Amino acid sequence: MKKILLTSLASACALSASYAQTIVSSDVTADTTWSGTVVLDGTIFVKNNAALTILPGTIVRGQPRSADGAAGAPGSLIVTQSGQVFAAGNAGSEIIFTTAAIDEDGNGIPDDSNADGYLDQWSAGKAFYDADPKETPLGTVAAGDISGAASRGQTLLSSNNTLWGGLIVLGNAPTNLGTAVSVAKKGYIEGLPATADTLYGGDIANDNSGVLRYVSVRHGGDQLGSANEINGITLGGVGYGTTLEFCEVYNTYDDGFEFFGGTVNTNNLVVTFAGDDMFDGDQGWTGQNQFWVAVLPYNNIGDSGGDKGFEFDGDDSDKNVDFDGVVTPFPNYAVYNATIVANSAATGLSTPQNGTIDLKSNFSGQIFNTILVNTGASDAVSVSTTNPVTIDYCTFDDTGATTGTVAAVAAGANNVVNNFGFAGLKGEDAGVAGGIDLRPNLAFSGVTSSLVVPNGYAQVAYRGAVDPSTLAGATWTADWTVLSESGIQVD
Repeated sequence: MKKILLTSLASACALSASYAQTIVSSDVTADTTWSGTVVLDGTIFVKNNAALTILPGTIVRGQPRSADGAAGAPGSLIVTQSGQVFAAGNAGSEIIFTTAAIDEDGNGIPDDSNADGYLDQWSAGKAFYDADPKETPLGTVAAGDISGAASRGQTLLSSNNTLWGGLIVLGNAPTNLGTAVSVAKKGYIEGLPATADTLYGGDIANDNSGVLRYVSVRHGGDQLGSANEINGITLGGVGYGTTLEFCEVYNTYDDGFEFFGGTVNTNNLVVTFAGDDMFDGDQGWTGQNQFWVAVLPYNNIGDSGGDKGFEFDGDDSDKNVDFDGVVTPFPNYAVYNATIVANSAATGLSTPQNGTIDLKSNFSGQIFNTILVNTGASDAVSVSTTNPVTIDYCTFDDTGATTGTVAAVAAGANNVVNNFGFAGLKGEDAGVAGGIDLRPNLAFSGVTSSLVVPNGYAQVAYRGAVDPSTLAGATWTADWTVLSESGIQVD
């Protein structure tokens, strides 16, 4: 049996002097508990029926990529089909995943001392680049700027300069993949080599991969090739026995949350400044979701400079079908009470007017009680799927006019489709400098609703992800997200 290697080290810098650092360089194959500061030295798998417990307040840091290929892979945590993770933080004592890159000269730029195109890795006595993620989160990234203090928190110099990998959870719940791995409903997760440890999918709908609660994943993402990336939080075949709530992805290279099949349900998720899509669903996922926040990047970062608020697919080209040729399991997921802040007002974007909702490739599902603002001339919703789609009790800032979009949105008689701009929210400033107030603005007709939601979800009479009656500084995003603590969100 492969044993986990735990090496306690002295503090690397004054800001983290009170925390012992632990380097993890071998897989977790027995029940293990992490606390303090943990450094992932490469790709770490939780497997062999092991349960990994991460205590509140723990900071998990992944090493930067050190070379091409699997041998130089960045620090990442992968919970396999045979493992579980129990990361249950709380507001004010969240569990933070970030980079172990170093900044020895304190210039606000991660070090590449030998100029080989790969960032320096942390070792005992080195100063972390993201020195104090709890009290002083790294800021946003200026477009293409790698020379000043603004260049923080993203893969900047080239695709080699990965700050760290990401968090991947793989389960045994169904997908609608075909027989790419000789077994229907199973696949190998993207971003990693195809091995037994990267397999996901199966027939256990209520599969339990553990708990992720009050977890903030920052500055991650790696790219092995085109359409082969590690996201902020990746869910492959994760079952509805898993708890996924109050989690954040911030400044990641590719997608924020990506769901590859599975049945997992979620609530209270935040994505801020993902390089590609904020939320991405595919491969027959059937989850139910409530209270999502997506804020698109205001500068050209990551894989696509920020792409869609939601990109929802139903299947891939390799799909599992029944005797009647119907894709199975049939994709059907729903989102209640989301707020998407797009980026049409941003300056310096090479890909402006991103942040819309894109429903395609046999997606089937529902979107209710959602506010999408700041899309500019882009269509709020793009629909190419031919499956049933319901969009109702939503408010869109949409000045576009394609037939498919207007028909899909207008199908819900309770929608508000107009050029409201930030009138959908209390905040009027679309720029990060001025901050964003995510609480809905109920000053115009048709915003509230009494939509009946499924059992287990909150019955609310407002649109968007944040209660408009919440007092300043007391929204559910406060005290644990970068969105709140960095001042991007203001109340």
